[in-house]
Amino acid sequence: MPWTDLSSIPDVTCKYAAAACADGSTIYYIGGHHSGGLVSKFDTIFLQWSEPITSGSIPISPYEKPGEEIKFVQCVNLGHKIHIYGGFSSHKMNILDTSQLYWPTFTSSLMYSGTQFYSATLLNDSILYIGGAFNSIDLYFSRILSGCQTNSNQELPISIFNTKDNTWSVVTTTGQIPTKKCNHASVYIPQHNRILLFYGYNDVTINSPDTLTFTWTIPVILNAGGPLRGLVGHTSTLIGAYVLIAFGYYLTNDGKLASSDIFLLDVSHKDSYKWVTTYDPINSIQPIPTSPTSPTTPSNISIGAAIAGMIGSGIIGIILGYGIKECLRSIIERVNYDRLP
Repeated sequence: MPWTDLSSIPDVTCKYAAAACADGSTIYYIGGHHSGGLVSKFDTIFLQWSEPITSGSIPISPYEKPGEEIKFVQCVNLGHKIHIYGGFSSHKMNILDTSQLYWPTFTSSLMYSGTQFYSATLLNDSILYIGGAFNSIDLYFSRILSGCQTNSNQELPISIFNTKDNTWSVVTTTGQIPTKKCNHASVYIPQHNRILLFYGYNDVTINSPDTLTFTWTIPVILNAGGPLRGLVGHTSTLIGAYVLIAFGYYLTNDGKLASSDIFLLDVSHKDSYKWVTTYDPINSIQPIPTSPTSPTTPSNISIGAAIAGMIGSGIIGIILGYGIKECLRSIIERVNYDRLP
């Protein structure tokens, strides 16, 4: 699994905490703290950066630059429409139509509680939002202002946004429900009908909701591995039969330390995952054996069977996303970033 250094490509816009979504061979970077425009895009075929001009209901901001409230959020692409929910002090769904570079105007009911540091997963025509926080985590100085969000039962909040009618629904879950989850990373494994949530603020656990029954479990991992302390701000990408967990920050009593560590989790067989140090491109994810009866979804949610999200340019996205975060690190970080021994 070779790495390629793309930092020398010209015309890159310095962005930090932006949302990044692949649409075909193009990666769109939206919002965040930026020195250029609201939207930047990278052509993964010709290796070129550009800043397209968008129109319509462009996200506005009370801050210095348009769209800067869209930071520390996730985006999901469905049919050339990039959905971005929340941001700093923002309970709003923004949509960018990449085919026209246009922001449409629409209204939606309900509001999800976690506006930043959540995870978002595409399931058919709906987007599942898990965890997060509201104006709570100061990643620059590692202070907690209000904490990760919980629901009225002190459990992890989950909501679904229906992209067909722009409505929200609250999901009721069972099983080993986490109390909180924010500033974590996630991947969706459609062959196993599950989402894996990796670590997060004050959290060293891997949690997993079933996307058909919405039952929480802690996945079985056969051996020891992974980070040995709290990891936040990291990425997780499903590549073949492996989850690549990369970069982020380790939280310590003295603040946070930047991580350049890479971890590889073999998820080819459900309930027998294992940490590995080598990548085998021949290895593949084995589907769950078909049972006589299939689980049904909760009555208050109608999303059908989960479909696979497009991996697209995952590896390049990790490299570029990390590079963009690095370009402002010297300005905004005030803690020691020596690499862990």
